[in-house]
Amino acid sequence: MVGNKAKNMAVDYEKDVFSKLNVPYTVCEIIVSVVTVAGNTLVLIAFKRERKLRRRTNYYIVSLAVADLLVGLIGIPCAILSSVGLPKHLETCLLSVSLLVVLCTISIFSLVAVSVDRYWAILHPMSYSRNVNSKFALD
Repeated sequence: MVGNKAKNMAVDYEKDVFSKLNVPYTVCEIIVSVVTVAGNTLVLIAFKRERKLRRRTNYYIVSLAVADLLVGLIGIPCAILSSVGLPKHLETCLLSVSLLVVLCTISIFSLVAVSVDRYWAILHPMSYSRNVNSKFALD
């Protein structure tokens, strides 16, 4: 008797989760995730294979690619899960949503670093080439 009740509750829970699922949103998120992972993986492979790409300005691009790769691998699945109300426990729900926010913030800061680097290189080319080296970009 107890086994049937637990089984019925599990079936009801699955129906409840799938009834909340917004299919067009989920499909779009999955497409974005796959394209994000594939594109940023290609950037990292190109950087690793081609020595000519290992310049100080490209370290910022690699940082952005890693941040976006993590958003595609971890952040977007967390967003999909939170859109259907998973996980149910408050602590794990807060962890997944916080992880999404942190990963997106890291990606934005990486993009800001690329922008500031390019801005400085264009406006002050002489001081840029004198003051910025690979060690500076890695720090």
